[in-house]
Amino acid sequence: DGDPGTAEAPHVVNSSWTYASPGCNLEFQLDLQALRAASILPVFSAGNAGPGGSTSVSPANNPEAFALGAIDDFDQGYYYSSRGPSSCGEAETIFPELVAPGVNIRTSDRYGTYSDASGTSLAAPHAAGALALLLSARPALNVDEQAHALLAGAVDLGVPGADNDFGYGRLDALAAYQSLSGGGATPT
Repeated sequence: DGDPGTAEAPHVVNSSWTYASPGCNLEFQLDLQALRAASILPVFSAGNAGPGGSTSVSPANNPEAFALGAIDDFDQGYYYSSRGPSSCGEAETIFPELVAPGVNIRTSDRYGTYSDASGTSLAAPHAAGALALLLSARPALNVDEQAHALLAGAVDLGVPGADNDFGYGRLDALAAYQSLSGGGATPT
């Protein structure tokens, strides 16, 4: 609005794009750090370089990014969803952080119609939407609290605990909200 006294930054950023090949490229690391400094969690699609391990792609595998892998309706990993560990030297090498629905998702297409599509680019917006809900309930959450709530609410999949196929588990927006409330009331 041209008024420097009003907030102009987005509250949530979804990035459904990656470099084409697995590996570590830190070209956007300063940008991701700036987003985090502004209390914006940079949500990225994990990439579609799977099914093998060590197929993380940038910038989703940068330490400052929050990467989403894809699952189907039966909580099975999407075959092409990139898997960890991260090749960008994070202290915790779990990649992706979470998974969300990304198989046969109804979406708009570039022709002005709708189609069913699959991939991590369809999973990441689920986390961005969950963040928007969390921030509407708790606008003062800092970026670490946002990430922690999403991780704390995750439904563990695969082997027990965090792993490089499903991360910390499947996104659960209600459980993420309840983790902020200590398991308290359901939002209205």
